[in-house]
Amino acid sequence: MMSWRDELEAHGWAVLDHIAAHDVASKLGQVSPPMRLEPKDTDDARPWSLSGVYGLGAFPWHTDGAISSNPPRWMLLQTIELSDPTWTELLAPVPDTLAGLRRTTLRAVDRAGRVSYLPAVVPLGDGRLRLRWDPRICTPRTGLTVDEVEGHVPTARVEWQPGRLLVVDNFRIMHRRPAVHGQTKRLLERTYAWDR
Repeated sequence: MMSWRDELEAHGWAVLDHIAAHDVASKLGQVSPPMRLEPKDTDDARPWSLSGVYGLGAFPWHTDGAISSNPPRWMLLQTIELSDPTWTELLAPVPDTLAGLRRTTLRAVDRAGRVSYLPAVVPLGDGRLRLRWDPRICTPRTGLTVDEVEGHVPTARVEWQPGRLLVVDNFRIMHRRPAVHGQTKRLLERTYAWDR
C-alpha cells in the first residue's frame, strides 16, 4: 500500500480520511491559516473569488494562485460539513495537453487591473514544471483555448465524505468544482503549504 507521500509523487494528489489537514500540511512546508469555503451566489461572494464570478455554477479547471509570483505548491481541502453528495474533479494534463500549454501565453489581470503576459507553464528546473491556469483572470492569447482545456474529462473525481482530506500538487494538477444546488451544504476547509 502506497503512503500518501508516494501517492503525491506518483499521481499529484492523495486522499486521506480522518487526518487533520494541518498535520499533513506541516510535513510539506510552510503552512497558511485555514480558510473555510462554501458555495455562494455571486451576490454574496467576494467579487474577485471564483464564486464571485461563477456563483453556484460549475467552476472551470484552474490552479490556485495562478498569477501569484509565489503560488502555493500544495493545496489541502478537508470536509467540514456536507448535506448532499458532492465532489472535486482533478486534471493531470496528458502529454499533448501539456505540450499545448507550453505554447500558451496568458493575458493576466490582477486585482488592481494591471495586465501582464505570463506563460501557462513555468519550468522550475530538474524537469519540474508549474502550471498556471485560471480563466477568470488569465485569458489565453496564444496556444490552447479555454474551451480546449475545459473539454478534458477529469483524471480523477474525489467524492467528499466527512473528515476526508485531499492533498493536491498545485503545480501539476488542475481542479474544479461541479455546480451545486442552492440548498446544498458543502463546507470545506482549504489550507496551503509552500515548499521550505
